[in-house]
Amino acid sequence: TGSAKVKSVLSGDTVVLLGRAANGGKAPEVTFTFERVTAPRMASKANNNVDDPEAFPSREWLRNLCVGKTVFFETR
Repeated sequence: TGSAKVKSVLSGDTVVLLGRAANGGKAPEVTFTFERVTAPRMASKANNNVDDPEAFPSREWLRNLCVGKTVFFETR
């Protein structure tokens, strides 16, 4: 368990978390995908560079909700 600030949102189910810097160093980043959530995929080579339907609105909704905010998480 822990807490981190949301740096960015990659898709409707994946965020980049920014940890706390230790000893004046660079803050660690981790890509965090929500368990049991499947959002439409953004364009990538795997899907011929085409967004799934509703991928952009899904990502933007999550981005507006949490970028810059501190979140609490649990990993297993």
